[in-house]
Amino acid sequence: MKLLEKLFWPIVIALHLLGFVQALHTGSIYLVDSIDYLSQADNIIKHSSLYAAPWDGPFKPDYFTFRPPLYGGFIALLKLFFASDYMVLFCQSIISISTIWGVKYWINKNFNHNPNILLLLFLIFYPSQIIHCNFVMSDILFQSLIFWAFFFTHQLWQKPSFQNASLLSAFFILAMLTKPVAYLMGISAGIIFLIVFIRKSKPKFLLPLLSIPLVYHGYCSYNQQITGHYHYSTVTPIFVLKYMGKYTNAQVYGENYADSVQDIIIIKAKELNLKDRYLYMNESGKEMIMANPATFALSNVKGWMAFMIDPGRFEWVHFLNLDEGAFLGLYHVINTKGLINGIYYWLKFAPLGLISILIVCLLFNLVVSYLFLRFLFDPKYPMVLRIMLFLFVGYIIGATGVLGLSRYRIGVAPFIWIAALLFLKNKSKNVAH
Repeated sequence: MKLLEKLFWPIVIALHLLGFVQALHTGSIYLVDSIDYLSQADNIIKHSSLYAAPWDGPFKPDYFTFRPPLYGGFIALLKLFFASDYMVLFCQSIISISTIWGVKYWINKNFNHNPNILLLLFLIFYPSQIIHCNFVMSDILFQSLIFWAFFFTHQLWQKPSFQNASLLSAFFILAMLTKPVAYLMGISAGIIFLIVFIRKSKPKFLLPLLSIPLVYHGYCSYNQQITGHYHYSTVTPIFVLKYMGKYTNAQVYGENYADSVQDIIIIKAKELNLKDRYLYMNESGKEMIMANPATFALSNVKGWMAFMIDPGRFEWVHFLNLDEGAFLGLYHVINTKGLINGIYYWLKFAPLGLISILIVCLLFNLVVSYLFLRFLFDPKYPMVLRIMLFLFVGYIIGATGVLGLSRYRIGVAPFIWIAALLFLKNKSKNVAH
């Protein structure tokens, strides 16, 4: 055990290097979204534009605001010095290692625990962390920004200061400029602190938090100048229609019907200008949801459960460069083909070796999810901390809703690790208040 503790950082670095070498070997480092980020980076450099599609390809007006600018800007900055996309992956591994360092530091600082052994086991049995370092995707950067936003949220609660409030605001702003899902998180945190700190007669420390809604408004206003419509991202109506609405319809009427309805709406939407298309797709998705609210609610509950336990089939298939069409996700198959038929279909086409890995990951995720829930209700730990961890994790779970993908859990994985580690290390005499 002592040897493992001493070898913690060499093993962590070795795991990241192994993932990087695998990416070099297969070259399978791009997902569907990667082209958006790479195009945006190229357009930032060559055209000073946030347009997230090939400049000389088919014109897509929605893509002027499809991706927030930070990850594309991150790639663009690296591209000024290094032409290879593998430098993006290398830097993401460094970011991942820095986040792991932050988790260790936070636990040692607040609870005087040395989490080396357990954290190492978590990293080994949660390979999604290493795998996502090796995709040209924003998840690892987003994870780090959200973690440090949490870090300084906790700091601000413990020690109210202008510096902590400024750092909290900065990381929330960077996070919401990386993924649209985060823009309400920072504003919500600011409102909560406003209510609490006014009651504690410390409102002066909250002035930096005003920058969060101001940046949101500024970015929406910029998008309005570019497109004529005040909005944050055109991802929103696509998510509402293609996922929330379609999954609800598929549950009630079957996948073929859901696809046909969606196709009709998209064909009509293409004839509209951006503002009307945004509103039309958004409202159409909401109508599907409101027509079957109970089904939508049940789909969300299933999505939340899948979020916590999904073993990561999607990332494994791409990381190993397998044929995704021959090995669809179990959650998707069940949602579209029903429980029994879906499981039968999935087992019929799934590779045996990969199934074994996924079963181990699934069991690990079940255990860690159980530990996370136990921590939330453990009175030996400060209620404020339990509420914070619940809100950070719960927000992302609720925002991703019916999708329930392992990929989205990357963003909040450090919080789940923290809760599980603290619960396993539960020694009441060492718990800080």
